[in-house]
This record gives sequence, C-alpha cells and structure tokens, in this order.
Amino acid sequence: MTFENDMAQAQRTLEGGQFKHAFRAAKSAARKKPRSPFAPNIAGIALAQTGKHRDAVGWFKKAMKLDPGFSDARRNLAQSYLALGDSDTAQTLLNNLVKQTPGDADAWYLLAQVELQSGAPLQAEHAAGKSIELAPKQVPKRVRAYNIRALARNQMGQIDTALEDFEAALRLDPANVETLVNISLPLARQTRYREAMDAVTRAVELAPGHLGARLRLANQLMESGDNDAAIAQLHKALDLAPKHAEVIETLSKLQSGGQNERLETTARDALKSAPKKSPERASLQFALATIATQDGRTSEADRFLTGANKDMAALLPYDVDHDSVVTDGLLARFQSTIGPGQARPPGPFPIYVVGLPRSGTTLAEAILGAHPGVAPLGERIAAGVLLHPLIEDDLPFDKAAIEAFVAGDQRLLPALPPGTQAYVDKMPENHRYLGFLATAQPHARFINLKRDPRDIALSMWVGHFSGAALAYAYDLKAMAHRFNLCAKTMAHWRTVMPDAILDVPYEHMVEDVDATSRLIADFCGLDWTPGMARPDLNADQILTSSATQLRQPVHNRSVGKWRQHEDMLAPFIEALDPNYWPEVS
Repeated sequence: MTFENDMAQAQRTLEGGQFKHAFRAAKSAARKKPRSPFAPNIAGIALAQTGKHRDAVGWFKKAMKLDPGFSDARRNLAQSYLALGDSDTAQTLLNNLVKQTPGDADAWYLLAQVELQSGAPLQAEHAAGKSIELAPKQVPKRVRAYNIRALARNQMGQIDTALEDFEAALRLDPANVETLVNISLPLARQTRYREAMDAVTRAVELAPGHLGARLRLANQLMESGDNDAAIAQLHKALDLAPKHAEVIETLSKLQSGGQNERLETTARDALKSAPKKSPERASLQFALATIATQDGRTSEADRFLTGANKDMAALLPYDVDHDSVVTDGLLARFQSTIGPGQARPPGPFPIYVVGLPRSGTTLAEAILGAHPGVAPLGERIAAGVLLHPLIEDDLPFDKAAIEAFVAGDQRLLPALPPGTQAYVDKMPENHRYLGFLATAQPHARFINLKRDPRDIALSMWVGHFSGAALAYAYDLKAMAHRFNLCAKTMAHWRTVMPDAILDVPYEHMVEDVDATSRLIADFCGLDWTPGMARPDLNADQILTSSATQLRQPVHNRSVGKWRQHEDMLAPFIEALDPNYWPEVS
C-alpha cells in the first residue's frame, strides 16, 4: 500500500472508532514517508483515544519536530499532557499556541480547561470567552466553550451567570448531555430542585450509557431523599464500570451490611489493581472501611481508614504554616470591638451557622429551615469568593469594599420564596470571616456549633471529601492543628463581638432538640414553631454528605463514639491544645 492509502485507511478507521487499526495504518504510513508530520499526529490521536496518552505524547512530539508550526499536533500534545495530569506543561504549550495563532478557538478552549483544572477560574472564564467569540457559527465548539465558562463561573460563586451560560448552550443544543449533567447542580444550589432533577433525568434518557449522568442522577436522588432510587442508579452505573471506585464507595454508604456482601468482593477485587496513592485506591478503602464497620469488624475498618487517609494526605498535603499565617492575618484585621447589631433593613436577613465540619451545622440549619419564614441555602461560597481578592491583596475593608461585598452577596442569592424573613448560610469556613460579615451586615445572626472534637475527628476521618478545602482531614496531626486554629479564631471573635455569637453544643442539641430550637429561634428573633423540633420531617433537598442522617429523627447515637477508636485517634488527641479544648485534657 502507498502512503496515501495508509493515511486514508488511518483516517477512515479513526473516524469509525477503530483506534487500534487506525494506529497500525498511521504507523505504516509514517514508515513510508518519515518526513511527514501528519502520520505521527494521526498515530498519536489513535493512541490517545485508547487512553495511552503517555505513548501518544511521543508521536505528537515527533510530528512537532517534523513541523514546529503544526498547531494540530501542539493542541493534541497539550490535551494528552492534560489527561496525564501535567497541567503545567499543557499550559505552557497552549499559551505559546494562542500567542502564535490567536484565532484558534480550539486552543483557547483547551487553555480554559487547563486553567480550570489548575484552580484559576478567572483565567478559565477569559479563555472560554475567547473560544466562544472565535467560533460564532460552530455550534459544538460554542456549546463546549459555554460549558467550560459556566463551570468556571460556578466555581467563582457566580451561579446566576453560570446558569446563563448553561442555558445558552442548551438553546444551541437542547439534547447536549454534558450540559444537562452540568446544569443540574447549580440549579439545585439555587433551590430549583425540580428543574435540576428534570435536567439530569433527561441526560440519562438521552445517553443511558453515560456514566457521569448516572452518577449525577444518583446524587440528585440522594439529595432529595430517595435512597432506593439512588441505589438502583448506582447499580446501573456499576454495570457500565464494574470497578468504578466512586460508585462502589457511594453504594457502600447507602446499602445495608447484607446488601454490601457482594459489593465487598467487588471492592476488594478493584483494590488489587488500583494505582498506589490514587483517589481510586482511597475511595475503595473508604468503601471497605464502611462495610467492615457495618459488619462489626472495627480493627479491620480502622486499618482501611488509615490506608485511605494516608493516600489522600499524599495527594492533598496540608500546609500548616500557610494556614497559620492566613488565620493570624485575618484576626489581626479586627482588634477593636465590633459594635452591636443595628435595626434590620427591609427584606430577609442572613443567619450564619458556623463550626467545624461534622459539628452539627447541617442539623442546626435544618432546625432553622423548618421555620416557614426561613430559607435554608446550604453551604454558600459567596463570602469566600467575594472576600478572597481583598484578603489575598491585603486591601482595606473600607466603605467601598463593604458596599461591594453587600451588593455581591445580594447578587449571588437565589430567588427566595415570598414571605422569607431570613436565610441560612451554613458554610463552615465562614468562621474565619465573622469580622467581615458582622461589619458589613450588622443585622446578621451568628450561630457557632460546638462538639467534642474527638467525635468530630472520627466523623471526618471516615469521610471522603470533594476538593482540597478539607485536606487537613486526612492527617490526624494536621486535623488537630486546624481544630486549634478554629478554636483560637472563635475565641477571638467572642472577644471583639461580645453577645453576637450563640454557641450551641451539639450534645445539648441532640439531647433536647425542643429546648435548643427554642433557644435558636429566640436568638434569631424568630417566633418558634413546633416543626423546628422535628427537622427530619421537614428535610427537603440537602446538598451535603449529612443528607441521609438528617432524614432520621434526631438522636445521640454518635455522642462519645470516638471511644471505640481511641487508639486510632491518639495522634489527634495528643495534638489538641488543652487551652482551647479543656475537655480532652
């Protein structure tokens, strides 16, 4: 066969999804015409399509060596580096490419992907905007660019503009599965639960074999309280990917011990082939720890938990020094007493529920949310997003900054039901920002959840969290350091904000939810209603890992549970500062 025949066959089989045949034909073409960059590029594409990105890199580099100006090969090389997790190299390649060919919509799109993966959503938003601008009549390219820009905006807390982008993508292609999957979570965060469910259900109907759609539907069902339907979706996902670690981990938490017998065999088999120090390996060990706990095998569960957290700590190291410096800098801004609250302006006022993760913040929000005049909004990222540039650049929180914060916070609020008196923001990280929040919103209320740190530590140790915000949770000494910082922070706010914070002990809340709910209502200036004492009957959509527990009547079964794992938690307990945690000394 000639070079031309080999290339035609390579292109034809590539388009037909026969990637191994395409690679062989492209390799044959490369031998016949070794100075042509096109055959190595096709060979690299074929390898990348089979997941062999490391091998593909060599072929793309060969194509670029033969023709340094070959932009397709540079894009493909960057995409392979992105798939390999080497975002720095991908970013360098793409920055050079958009300088050389600024009209390349594909290069801008890939750059947006890299920026988003690197934690630079503002830059991702800009690159995606360029891709949209450069592909005015190319619907598939515009749809994917709208999606990546929406994801960037959502990451920055701009949920309203993110939804506008997703909706623009759906106007171009109403049956685009990725868009339908992506839009469901921000819709839910805007309390548009029915629309969120409709979107992801439609995605599964359009693409029954789409694993991401199945997973998102399962999560949406869990959030709405339909665990049986969620389990059914996860089993269908497991049929699509029999060793998928996230599916196995989620199923282990939803199913009973008897249901998990077969799943344990699947998890152990998947663990054998899971890469070391990988998220997949950690997920499988968390799953096996859950199953062992259900079966009463405590020591085995502890071994799996230790392994899972060790893997995650290696992937997401916690910077002790940086966290200490940030905390000290925030507290140094507010040394003088912040005045008492003023008369409330018209409209709903904010109630901030803070505390360490797993300290009972979700239950406290549910108690408040059971009040007919209170809108529970979950863990809003608005405060962190709006204050981050000011904190990062050490800018003053002056009148202009306060006005900008208040306006931005209002803009990021979802539409609240008529008659709403207050809304709840239960982002635990807001404990760092109380000085800013009290200064900008003197009519706000602040509720701090307190709980035995050893019970919190156990609850976090068995948890697998998304993102890097809770990196400290995977190392017991790092967790103690973070707990000490949190206690130090709250002690400072109590000094500069006297009588502005209601401390609610978790143990009291679960022992006497009636009395605690009355205390919370009184502090917030709300008329107590009987429903506040039965939050389990009022749980609607819950966007946290506590969703399943909250739909049970309030109980105290987790109080003191740390004693069953005291040896495992010893490094954490020893590192707690007794000045802040006298109950453990």
